[in-house]
This record gives sequence, C-alpha cells and structure tokens, in this order.
Amino acid sequence: MKMIAYIFFLFGLLNTSLSFATSCPSVAEIKKSQLQGWQAYDSDDGIRLSTAREKAFKKNIQAFALAEWVSGGKQHGTIHCYYRDQTGSALEAYLAKQNFIPTDTKHYWYKVSGFMQCAAGEKNCLFESKTQLATK
Repeated sequence: MKMIAYIFFLFGLLNTSLSFATSCPSVAEIKKSQLQGWQAYDSDDGIRLSTAREKAFKKNIQAFALAEWVSGGKQHGTIHCYYRDQTGSALEAYLAKQNFIPTDTKHYWYKVSGFMQCAAGEKNCLFESKTQLATK
C-alpha cells in the first residue's frame, strides 16, 4: 500500500506545473544587457528600437516606472515595462515580452484606458507565463 501511495505522489508531483511569478527586468539587468527575451520598442509607434536608441535607453535608464499588460488585440498577453531617467522623465521606450498574465494577489494591478497597469514597484508588479497557467 505504501508503494502505491508513493507512486501516486510521484505521478502528481511530475504532472504539477510549478508556477513562478516574474517581474520586469531591473535597471541593473538592463544595463548589463541581461534581458532574457525582452525587446525594446518605441513608446510612440511600437517599432523596435534601433541599436543606437537601445544603447541610449540603457545608458539613461535610472528607475522602474510601471508595468502594463495588453489584454486585447494583436499584442494580447504582452507585458510592457516602462522606466524613467535621472530627472524622472519617462524614457520614450519600453521593454516588452509576450505570453504573460498579471499575478494580482495583492491587488497592485488596476485598469487604465483598457490596459491593466501596475506602478507599485518592479518587485510588486508580478506576472506569470500563460503557458504555465494553461498546464495547471
């Protein structure tokens, strides 16, 4: 009987998808180019930044501003991460990564103009991969 219980335990453990919340890249990670799939885009037209603009973005970045989740249209499930420079001005660019959904256990995310946004700090604006959620 113990062996059967042990087998069921192992089977359950192997079929359980561990879900890990993640956050926008830190300023240090961005400056070190440790972006792990994040792409930089122009905040006005949504076009990928040129190499020169991405270099300037990395040089001028000083602080996290807010995370935004796109819940509809072509970019459904995309997280946008916005940052500020040393004067507090928004940098005219954002980092984006697809296939995520906000983790809102502490209610930091709020709806603004059809988007879900979080300005509670980079470590509080958490999200999970939609593929992890689908396998739960």
